[in-house]
Amino acid sequence: MSELAGQTIQQLFKQWRSGDAEAGQAMASRFSDWYYAIAASRLGDPPCRQPLETACRRFAEGVGTVNEARLLPGWSHDIIVEELKNAGERAWGGDFPNNITGKKKPSDLLAKAVDKLTPIQVKLLDRAYDRKVPLDDVKALANEAGGYPIAVLQARYALKRVLRTQYNVQFTEVPDQPNLDWGPLPLYECGRMDGTNEEKSFETWMLSDLSLCKDIAEFSSFAIALRGGSLKSRPKSSAADAPTTPPPSTPTTPPPAAPVAAPAPGPNKAVLIGGVVVVAIILAVLAAALSG
Repeated sequence: MSELAGQTIQQLFKQWRSGDAEAGQAMASRFSDWYYAIAASRLGDPPCRQPLETACRRFAEGVGTVNEARLLPGWSHDIIVEELKNAGERAWGGDFPNNITGKKKPSDLLAKAVDKLTPIQVKLLDRAYDRKVPLDDVKALANEAGGYPIAVLQARYALKRVLRTQYNVQFTEVPDQPNLDWGPLPLYECGRMDGTNEEKSFETWMLSDLSLCKDIAEFSSFAIALRGGSLKSRPKSSAADAPTTPPPSTPTTPPPAAPVAAPAPGPNKAVLIGGVVVVAIILAVLAAALSG
């Protein structure tokens, strides 16, 4: 499976169509991670789980009808978007504790963490994730702080760094120097993109970069709290808010998927492991298609 890690989705698809079961599993795993990143970012986890499972089932049942590799990203993206629209399309605020947050409310963690950021970083995050604030105002503020969009991205990673180091939030994607290609990331998380063009292009591009998918997925609960205005009415921190000795860490990524020879018995389920959903239904159905 390690040799398949560097393959593109199109390459894996062609190998799967030629009868390579391992390539099919690798392809299915990437699609499930991608689907989860989109679903969690838009709706939050657990609200995203039902539309996510339905989308994965539709993908698994229909992927065999796709004849050209170049059509696969667009075809599969239409599926997840349709299911999310049926479920409400996007959450504009809310608290969704999960394994990554240590079962704590994201808004409570944000209220503590932002006191460790600079005032300009807090202001940038508050305004960037608030869709009611004109984008031109966000750009003007970011340009004062080092340039747009890099200043917003740097503030986001500064927040992730504080949450990880001082409050034991189990982030894995916290680069010292942000990837400049990921500049539109905060715009995506706050729902500022044009849903018919820009957002579709960004989400389709995510499929080619699983580190980006992971970054979005693990920050999704905090992004939703931010776009709900969690920084606007944060309480004053107190001595009780001081970081405590962190509990034993919980893995945030699942182990590599084992080869699947036949559909799993019983109902198909989305399994939560360390805050990341692994949708076994895709692997099972693809394996069944290969063996048929």
